[in-house]
Order: sequence, then C-alpha cells, then structure tokens
Amino acid sequence: MVFSLKPCAAILAGALAFAPAAQAADVPEVVVVHQIIDLNADTPAHTFRFEPNLLRVPAGATVRFKGSTGRHTVTSIIRMIPVGARSFEIRGKPEMDLNFEKEGVYGIRCRVHGRHGMVMLLVVGDPNSNLEEARAHLPKLGEAEQAGFEALFEQLENKNG
Repeated sequence: MVFSLKPCAAILAGALAFAPAAQAADVPEVVVVHQIIDLNADTPAHTFRFEPNLLRVPAGATVRFKGSTGRHTVTSIIRMIPVGARSFEIRGKPEMDLNFEKEGVYGIRCRVHGRHGMVMLLVVGDPNSNLEEARAHLPKLGEAEQAGFEALFEQLENKNG
C-alpha cells in the first residue's frame, strides 16, 4: 500500500492550525497594570499611581504588573484579600505576571508610595466573598491609602449599582 505525503501533510497542518485556537480560548487574556510616576501631576496621589487603579478580571486571569523598579512595590494588603488567597509582593522587577484564581477583592498598594495614596483595587470575579472584610480594614490604613480605597470602593459600587 502506498501513501502520498501531500494529503497527510495537509491533514497535519490543518490539525496544528486549530490547536492554538482551541488552547487560546481556554487561557484568559493577560491584563496589564502600570506603576506610574508622573512628575507633572498636580497632587501626590496623581504623581504616584497604578493604571488602572480599579480593575475587574474573571477568576483565572493573569495580571501583568509593570514598573516595579526602584522603590516601587506591588504589595497585597493581607486583610484585604480573599480568604485562602496568597499574599504577594513584587519589588525590583520591571515586569511580573500573577494569576488570580480566588474570587473577591484584592487591596494592593505600593509599600513606599502608599502614603501618597498609591493604591489599587483588583476585583476577581464576584467581589462579595470578602468585600465587607476588605472595607472593614480601611480604618487601619494611613490617611491617603484610606481615602484612595474609599474612592475605589465607591467607584466599584457605582459600577455594580
């Protein structure tokens, strides 16, 4: 029995062409968060900031944090992350990917510039798993961090409302 290689090659090429598409649908898109220092900004909270500072992603999403260089950090606030989620801190890395499986809100700050209000709220899936616990921790934060998070929680409520 003799087989032609051309039809076999065509079948193999077709199968390989569909494999990445099937895998791509299973993998969430990477969402990027930048750490910004804007020396032309009018307030310290605008000078040192995360962009975006309120981010919603589905469970399983990957978030790429960019710009954690110099004194910048990306630091989770332990009392402001879902129960069972791992705390994290990124420092000295120009770029790092983190995967978020646990649904809920994640309070994040720059350890150094948090005192200027450099905070962000990451919402993974349904925020209700730890929303009240995260809000209850606000009085324990510094004034600028507290004000930044209060504004972010208000934005979140307005989007959900």
